[in-house]
Amino acid sequence: MKESLTKRTLPIFCAALMVGAAGCSPAATEAAVIEENPAISVRTQLPTYASLEQRATFAGKISPDETVAVLGKIGGTVQQTNFEVGDTVRKGQVLYVIDPSDIQLAVDQAKIAYETALKNVEIAESGSGDSLRELQYKTAIDTAQQAYERARDNLDLASDDDFDMSEFRKVRKRWKDATKAYDKNQNDDTWKELLDAEDDYYELLDDYTDYQSYVTSFESAYTSYENALEQYDIYKKQQTGENKETYELSRQAAENAYQQALQKLSYTQVTAPIDGIIEEKYVDTHATFGTSSPAYVISNKSIVNVEFSVSADIARSMAIGDAVEVESGSTVYHAEIVEIGNAASSSSGLFTVKARLEDGSDLFTGVSVKLTAITAKAVDAMTIPLSTVYYESGDAYVYVAKEGAAVKTPVTLGVSDNEQAEVLQGLSPEDELITTWNPNLNDGVAIEILETEASVSSEAGAAESSEADAASGQEG
Repeated sequence: MKESLTKRTLPIFCAALMVGAAGCSPAATEAAVIEENPAISVRTQLPTYASLEQRATFAGKISPDETVAVLGKIGGTVQQTNFEVGDTVRKGQVLYVIDPSDIQLAVDQAKIAYETALKNVEIAESGSGDSLRELQYKTAIDTAQQAYERARDNLDLASDDDFDMSEFRKVRKRWKDATKAYDKNQNDDTWKELLDAEDDYYELLDDYTDYQSYVTSFESAYTSYENALEQYDIYKKQQTGENKETYELSRQAAENAYQQALQKLSYTQVTAPIDGIIEEKYVDTHATFGTSSPAYVISNKSIVNVEFSVSADIARSMAIGDAVEVESGSTVYHAEIVEIGNAASSSSGLFTVKARLEDGSDLFTGVSVKLTAITAKAVDAMTIPLSTVYYESGDAYVYVAKEGAAVKTPVTLGVSDNEQAEVLQGLSPEDELITTWNPNLNDGVAIEILETEASVSSEAGAAESSEADAASGQEG
């Protein structure tokens, strides 16, 4: 495309010389070519060998290395809460307390039963105290029988003298019937009947209540009397060898019940399972709280990660330990890759990469950040300056100095950074790469290679050293 201007104008120039002189001699022609098309001055260098890292930016999200949703094991009324959102908590500290009143009562009862079972086993194993035990059982039976007989007599008196149960049932039925009749047909007659029935009913209600208390006392006393007889029967069977394991089985059952009650009591104090920061709180004092929803969410921010997604090619090029820069606002954090996913997301087709920040405890969980990560590497690769690379229709090429001319040389590039590019094909280590730009630089153009700065500096240093040696010799 760019033909030499001298090649087109040389015949005209020679013709003019022939008119003005006796012809165009070879020496004159050469001088004219040199004057019209001088070689362009360039600098060159050989390809170098270095390791390159190519980087790209991604969007990621901050996440703590460990997050725990705390759920209680029992529900109930919340007696107190000890931490709020943003507070720092240590593992084992009590987060909130469920009212333990009812459970404490069950623990006390289970403890008494367990201690009684232990005493029974101790007496049975020692073989002592049989007479005492016999007396204790019989005394318990006598006491329960007396209480039962008193309750029975009181009930009989209430039935004979103070209260007629059959009459009360009739009055109560009349009142219920009158209520239904009035609800169905409200008039003066049904209203009068309702009032009369209600007066009779409430007149007997107090007597009925007293009577019921006698019934309840009688039933309780009767149950206690039966239990005393049953316990004595068990004791007698154990004495005759028919129930040798009864006490031991009772002890085991009582111990299990006591331990379960203690464990349930421990569940009333819900503690932090990890060190961390309270991220969320859903429990309030005096409110009823269950076990199906988390009461607190705790994040351990001693280790903070950032997660981002990459394509399969980039995932393959990354390695554990690669450095990552994380930007949040105007602050830059340093991190390194600790995990590269080996399965693509079903929704995006991308692979998740996790990097761990050196210090990101001040970053909020879930905040979006900008990342810069290594996406490709070249180790001990042939490299050239990016400034020497030209493109034509998307294909890369460079100019190489050969035999006094610039030679357009296609190259295949690999990894690149902001300054250097890896050469995969097209150059050899001996090729002199033209590094300077010139508007007339083109394939085949004549060039003159200038000394590099390194060469000039080397020669100047050698000259200064020679002068110094000469001066030293003169002084000697």
